[in-house]
Amino acid sequence: MTSRLAGCALLLLASSPLQAQTGAFVVRLGTDTIAVERFQRTGDRIEGSVVRHTPTTNVVQYQITLNGDGTVSTYRQQIVRADGSPMPNAPSPLMMRFTGDSVMRDIVQNGQPVTLRHAAPRGTLPTIPGSFFQYEMLIKASRSAARGTIGFGAQQQAPSPQEVAFFGSDSAEIIARVAAVGPGSSPLVLRTGFRLDAGGNVIRADGALTTQKFLVTRLPDVNAAAIANAWAANDAAGQPMGAASTRDTLSASIGTATVWIDYGRPAKRGREIWGKLVPNDTTWRLGANAATQFRTDKDLDIGGVRVPAGFYTLWLYPTATRTWLIVNKQTGQWGTAYDRSQDVARIPVDAQMNLANVEERFRIYMRGDRLMMHWDRGGYDVRVRVANEE
Repeated sequence: MTSRLAGCALLLLASSPLQAQTGAFVVRLGTDTIAVERFQRTGDRIEGSVVRHTPTTNVVQYQITLNGDGTVSTYRQQIVRADGSPMPNAPSPLMMRFTGDSVMRDIVQNGQPVTLRHAAPRGTLPTIPGSFFQYEMLIKASRSAARGTIGFGAQQQAPSPQEVAFFGSDSAEIIARVAAVGPGSSPLVLRTGFRLDAGGNVIRADGALTTQKFLVTRLPDVNAAAIANAWAANDAAGQPMGAASTRDTLSASIGTATVWIDYGRPAKRGREIWGKLVPNDTTWRLGANAATQFRTDKDLDIGGVRVPAGFYTLWLYPTATRTWLIVNKQTGQWGTAYDRSQDVARIPVDAQMNLANVEERFRIYMRGDRLMMHWDRGGYDVRVRVANEE
């Protein structure tokens, strides 16, 4: 295995100036298609569109021009509706110019056009929202040089390095590290696997080791406009895909205590959940998106462990043999920002893997004095009562 940062030269597919090369990616979350991307290169110009389906249909349109050595010269981007009209509250069209050691970004501030200049080495790539073509560019670039960066987007102040590891000639992995958030926490490592063809083109991507859990396949072409129009028609008919994970709350009385839980509810979407989508030996946010929040106005006995009245976040650490509910005093953070040094309690919970009813979306609820954490046909539960109260 070799490992290196993205290179300074982009070795894209060779083509004659007049021969257009077209490709497409389909992005699925379980059984649901959540995005499609179509791109076309003609000479030194690349045009693409990413049609996204969540929470409502929108299209990222992008254009890239290349220098003679294959590095990016200019990048243009706008986000529109399926019919090409501006999205409400979408960022204004973006223009970036990549020079020898800088990126110049043309934006609008307070209604006035402004050009911002940021240091960035030659070979820096633009960040394209939802794009997998950008990762194909990164992988090809990293074959040729030992240094480089990917990721300079609309709001960034500096490029974002990502590591590329190769496994033989037909596989690669892009590794992104999210910075630690506390003295007891470790950087979050997100790994996306890629299968490559003989020309180094991405033919499959697997996000099982990221927080998004997507699968991506390559097609020769797609009718992105027709897909966008069909998804927009569903939106107009009151049948949008909606958020990939909804937000919900549980409020319950336990004896003389009032408890409240706020959490994200990801959907099964045909996937295997326990031990797969929620892997063993990994701290899980007990839901999706922002960390699961928990408040109690009385001291509680949870599974025989005393938890003082207060405001916390909840996490789950499953293994093949035992599973723990984690109560942590850090609050307000995203669900990837877990800091073990702030744990208040680790509480063993009971597995319930043959429940009668199927929960398509993860659900937390009370059943008698048991706190239930249920998804698909299984989950975990633990007894909860007011401390020192029978």
